[in-house]
Amino acid sequence: MKTVRDIGEFGLIRQLAKNIPRAGDDCAVLPDGLLLTCDPVIEGVHFLPKTPARKIGWKAMARNLSDIAAMAGQPRSAVVSLGLRPTTPVRWVRELYAGMRAVAGKFGCEIVGGDTAHVRHEQFVVVTLLGHADRPVLRSGAKVGDAVFVTGKLGGAFRSGKHLTFTPRIREAQWLAKNFRLHAMLDISDGLASDLCRLVEASRVGVEIFSNQIPGRLPGALTDGEDFELLFTVAARDAGPLRKKFYEIGRVIRKPVVLLDGQPLQEKGYDHFPQR
Repeated sequence: MKTVRDIGEFGLIRQLAKNIPRAGDDCAVLPDGLLLTCDPVIEGVHFLPKTPARKIGWKAMARNLSDIAAMAGQPRSAVVSLGLRPTTPVRWVRELYAGMRAVAGKFGCEIVGGDTAHVRHEQFVVVTLLGHADRPVLRSGAKVGDAVFVTGKLGGAFRSGKHLTFTPRIREAQWLAKNFRLHAMLDISDGLASDLCRLVEASRVGVEIFSNQIPGRLPGALTDGEDFELLFTVAARDAGPLRKKFYEIGRVIRKPVVLLDGQPLQEKGYDHFPQR
């Protein structure tokens, strides 16, 4: 009998998506431009037991806000589910919520409800977030000849602590959507290498990137993950003005493969269920 480790995280997602027609992007796109996303943070995976509660709360909310940003959306409301050990101090929970409210408030998002349950071991926070976009940007729209950009530096997020303090690129995404025709976009959560593969798979094109244009030290910039910058493509004619604000790292090609300096990309990003 196959296990999730046998097929890996992305293999599992592909299988589930066959029966979930709205799956495949950072958010589900519902009628009238509504966006819906859900992302957990789990003790021992996304944060350590000694991580300050306020930072955990910031990260839990910011991860979901980043999904809304990846669709060029505006967040609206969130509900929060907590798994808590009975011995958890009430002050810790208050600090957790303070962190969530702090980052949500920056973008006009409000926590409107949720639920709690007890756990015996690892604690977790699950945020479900509702947003809206007049024209949601999908992963599937990249076109041959497009320029490929990222919004910021990549790699080392865990070592530097950035994964607990990053600011979701909602304002950048909205500025891009207002001033340019975005063809495809997603946020970089599992590493540039993995998310380039997702872009290629969704758009049925290829991508060639260049190591000397990637804003970060290799291989970490490709594999570390937890960057929460945006990866997007635009027509080559629009690339000039964007180079002043963001990082152009490559181009979209016809052959459905990810190339690094002309060779097939070997590096892989983070996988919750790495194959043996």
